[in-house]
Amino acid sequence: MDRPKWTGTEREWDTEGKNDVGSDDLFKTERFCGMNIDKELEDIFDDPLLEISNREAELFDIPKDMRRAMKKNKAEYVAQHKLCENFDEYRPLFRQVHQDLRHGKRSLIKISKTINLLPGHYYIVDGQMLLLEMIGEKKQSSNSLPDGRTRCIYENGTESDILLQTLRKNVVSNGYAVTELQEESEAKFFTNADLTESDKVTGYIYVLSSLSDNPDIKSQKDLYKIGFSTKTVEERVANAAHEPTYLMAPVRIVASYKVVNLNSQKFEDLIHQILKNVQFHVTVVDEKGISHEPKEWFVVPLDVVNVIIKKVMDDSIAGYAYNSEMQCLEKRIVKK
Repeated sequence: MDRPKWTGTEREWDTEGKNDVGSDDLFKTERFCGMNIDKELEDIFDDPLLEISNREAELFDIPKDMRRAMKKNKAEYVAQHKLCENFDEYRPLFRQVHQDLRHGKRSLIKISKTINLLPGHYYIVDGQMLLLEMIGEKKQSSNSLPDGRTRCIYENGTESDILLQTLRKNVVSNGYAVTELQEESEAKFFTNADLTESDKVTGYIYVLSSLSDNPDIKSQKDLYKIGFSTKTVEERVANAAHEPTYLMAPVRIVASYKVVNLNSQKFEDLIHQILKNVQFHVTVVDEKGISHEPKEWFVVPLDVVNVIIKKVMDDSIAGYAYNSEMQCLEKRIVKK
């Protein structure tokens, strides 16, 4: 039987039955196979098994909220930190603000998301202080608050032009505002001349430091006892070396204040509430061999102690807490 031959530009099949078509003859295979490729593909896509309903097609749609998020992520410009070339002008300012915080002349405050940030004010984000030096051309943000590029100077020597709205979110979620410098005012405590007939001397607030030889106590910096006594402080601490509340050791009177109309229990509760995170934990043994854990000793700078007492006295302490990391008072906004 004769081998089949293809005519024209079509070639023969070889003896092993393999097609010997050249690369330039690829589009002629439908003639080899006797099939119409376009027709076959059309039949495949017309197969009912491949049909999907509108509901099924919606599974492949990107939700609107995701499309909005994707659009937001395609920001045209992202603020970058860069070296602040004139940082020497700002370095002493940051040092002074930190000193003001430690001395109680400033405090930290948690702000709400509707508070405006102001040029010339200091803020803290992720533990780092920054100065909002200026706000450029302002525009309105989506929440109707002002927005715009800023110039922020950071205490690490860098600066950025972060958007005001972004900075506000960062301060709200993970930071603080630093209050303006409070005018120095001498704390006013009561003398006999200040008293009226309706006033009642309720006792004395005192601040003590320990003269203990215990290495754990002696080596602790900024360790103070803050308490209240109905007796004079000198009378109250006369037997300190034999009392567990005074760490079974003599004490030094750092400060004492005569007070009127003050509930001693309320005062002690306030102090414990504000300084509970820096309470000094130590166990002392009395002369009978009984162990005690005194509760009124705290690790806190003396300047902050004085500010706390002043605020207790003038009834402005509400909402404050002690920030041990920054070593200053922090005021929290209470939502009503």
